[in-house]
Amino acid sequence: MNKAVLKAVLRRNKWFAGLPSSLADSILRLGRIRNVDNSLIYSASDSRDGLIALVSGQVRLTSFSLSGNPSFLLISSPGSWIGVTSALDGRPYGYDAFAVGRAVLFHVSQERFEALISESNEYYSAFVRMVCDHLRVSMQNRIILRNRRPLHRLAQELQRLAESHGRQTEKGMIIDLRLSQEDLAVMIGVGRQTINRLLKSLEQDGIATAKYASVTIHDLEAIERLSSSDPAES
Repeated sequence: MNKAVLKAVLRRNKWFAGLPSSLADSILRLGRIRNVDNSLIYSASDSRDGLIALVSGQVRLTSFSLSGNPSFLLISSPGSWIGVTSALDGRPYGYDAFAVGRAVLFHVSQERFEALISESNEYYSAFVRMVCDHLRVSMQNRIILRNRRPLHRLAQELQRLAESHGRQTEKGMIIDLRLSQEDLAVMIGVGRQTINRLLKSLEQDGIATAKYASVTIHDLEAIERLSSSDPAES
C-alpha cells in the first residue's frame, strides 16, 4: 500500500494526527500491512501482539458474559487503533477482535513496539495518551448508557456509524455493516423488544428504516437532533 494513502487513513485518528512527525514516521516504517477476511484477529484470552490499526473494512470488538451472551460490541472505523493496552501492560486483551468480511490492517509487532517506546519517554507517553483517550471515551459511553434514553442512544450510535461507514444513496445514508437488530441492541444496552420498538418508531416517523443487516437513514438531520438533544427534552 502507498505510504501516503496509509498515512492519510491513519491521520483520521486525532491521536495519530497529533503525533510528532518523527514518531508518526517511525510507526509507518515499523508496521506491516495484513489482509484478513472473516477471521479472528485475536481472542480475549490472547496476550499482547503489538499494535493494530484498521485501514479499511470492519473490525468488531466483543466481550461475552459467563452465560455466553455478548455484553459489549464496538465497530472500529478506519484509522482506529486496537491492542494498545495489552501491548503496554502485557495482560490479555479481554475482548475478541474479529474482521467481518475483508479488512486491511496495519500491524506493528510487539518486538518493534517495545523497541520504539524504549527510544524516548516522549514516545512512551504518546501511547499512554492513546490509552487515556480510549478510557475517556469508555467513561463517556458509560455515562450515556446511564443517563440517556434508549432512543437518544440509538440515534447517537447511528450518527456515529453513518459518519464512519455510511454510504450516500438516493434513498438516504445506508449503513451496510451486516448489523442485526441484536447487534444494535447490544451496542446501546437494551433488549431485543426495545430495539425493535425503537426502530419501528424511527420508521414510522420517516427517519430511518432497518432491514436485514443494514439501516438506511432518510433524515440525517433528525438523527442528529435526537443524538444531541437533552434527554429531559423528550
